[in-house]
Amino acid sequence: MAIKAILWDCDGVLQHPAHDWDDALSRLGGAEFTAALFEAEHAALRGERSLRDVVADLVDLHPVAVSVEDVLALWSLFEADEPAWQVVDDARAAGVRCVLATNQQDIRVELMRHERKYDDRVDGAYYSSEIGHMKPSREFFEAILADLGIEAQEALFVDDLLSNIESARSLGIVAVHHDPASGAAELRREVAEHVPDLRQ
Repeated sequence: MAIKAILWDCDGVLQHPAHDWDDALSRLGGAEFTAALFEAEHAALRGERSLRDVVADLVDLHPVAVSVEDVLALWSLFEADEPAWQVVDDARAAGVRCVLATNQQDIRVELMRHERKYDDRVDGAYYSSEIGHMKPSREFFEAILADLGIEAQEALFVDDLLSNIESARSLGIVAVHHDPASGAAELRREVAEHVPDLRQ
């Protein structure tokens, strides 16, 4: 069955952080704060709470000498992988719909949509905090497929996390497990296995 839409993860595929998350957060608040924040962020990734409120609660609970703004600023430190985005552009030019399918809380959605203008570069954007479900839940993928009006076998999902890949495949979605270190040339090769028009 021909691929009608590509579902693109962002972090690790189309964009990369300017820092190591564990190191950056540990420097701000220590290992205990870091672990608590990663766990608490899930509520924001599902759209249940604002990330700002999540961070404010944790700063109050943990004796850290940082402000809420110091912590939130870390989420703005990422760079678009333009060679990877070129693969998206070429897939769209080949007639394949391309949409974002990414776990993001409200702070990141605001940055990606309005500052980085990602939504203008694709045919749709599915952010977990707006869907109400986050990868690797089946509900995340089911919501996207339903909105696109396609069968699972007509979707190609690209992500760097194996747990997300396995969940997508369990629904019948075609999936590419991309290693961020392999670069955009490998990304093109991986996607071209399912979208032949991308072969160079």
